[in-house]
Amino acid sequence: MRKYVRWVDSIIQSHKSHTIQKLRIQFFLTKKDADTLTKWFEYAFSRQVPSLEIDLSPPNFIYFGNPYLNYVFPQEFTTSATCFDLKHLKALSLKFVTVTREAIEFFLNNCPFLEKFIVHHTKSMSKLEICGSSLALKHLELCYFFGLDSVRISAPNLTSLTIRVFSELILENVPMLDELRVGCGYSDFSVKKLLPAYSACISQLKSLTLILNNLKGSTDLCKFPEMPKLKKLVIAYCSVGEDSLLPLTSLIRASTRLQEFVLKLDWYQLSRSYREIETSVRFPHEHLKVVKFFGYYGRSSDYEFVRYFIDNCVVLERLIIDPHCVPYAPHDPITPTKLAKEVTAMECTKRQLESQVPAHIELVIIP
Repeated sequence: MRKYVRWVDSIIQSHKSHTIQKLRIQFFLTKKDADTLTKWFEYAFSRQVPSLEIDLSPPNFIYFGNPYLNYVFPQEFTTSATCFDLKHLKALSLKFVTVTREAIEFFLNNCPFLEKFIVHHTKSMSKLEICGSSLALKHLELCYFFGLDSVRISAPNLTSLTIRVFSELILENVPMLDELRVGCGYSDFSVKKLLPAYSACISQLKSLTLILNNLKGSTDLCKFPEMPKLKKLVIAYCSVGEDSLLPLTSLIRASTRLQEFVLKLDWYQLSRSYREIETSVRFPHEHLKVVKFFGYYGRSSDYEFVRYFIDNCVVLERLIIDPHCVPYAPHDPITPTKLAKEVTAMECTKRQLESQVPAHIELVIIP
């Protein structure tokens, strides 16, 4: 750690230009390194940097979900806007940096050309509003805001939104939004709570990613209205036991122009049984060309889900199957238990699918 800090300091000291185009710090540092990190922020702001990325992500998943170790963005920066000219800042990414609501408002108010704003893993606020008719924001990511209950967004230039961990989402005046990623399975948030917000952008979405938990017994997915322009649908799903994946097909049927579907299946609570295969609903998909299944485990529910696409996709060209564990977090270690599961999953994948996929569909099994 000290070696990295000295290395960055030496580069900063040797750089004589009055401006820099980009500064990216990616290393596990915490609030213990506050003086050093504050100095780096001051350096970036004083050099009128257009793109600033501070990523203090921990080296393994043990530290994920613990924002109390985070470096705290200096409060004095938010009360002294005249100290730095931030009008050149167009892209700002802060990961594992605790920022207050005041700090976020500071950047929105003092960076008139800010187009990309990313904040991951923070705390210290219950409500957040990102609103303004003059906002230049095009890309916004708000992920793992611990304690955050309500988010309201009104940004006329916004095209891409990623948001996770909250209880209420309000979207207003987002006429350009066509890419949405939402975590629906954590905290108190649910698909049911997403639907009212979803109405503000449903007719224009081209790409949708949903992060879902167990939906056993839920009928919420059946209530999704038609998505007439959606081209790509990604679902990250945490299933339990042998729960059927077929309820997810409600979203696919609502996407009348869908061309690519991706499923990322969490293995955390999976188990394999040998129940009978359910007969899926017959519904022709006339535009779906590519299906990707990450985390194929070889359960009956996995096979019947793939069978749905084989039976219903009229123009399906590629079926990509990855029988490996989808990592919970970056640097998530592969344990002997996981490795053994992957070996079994690979065997099941080949046994179940190689003889069942028609010749006109390219089957790709990722080794």
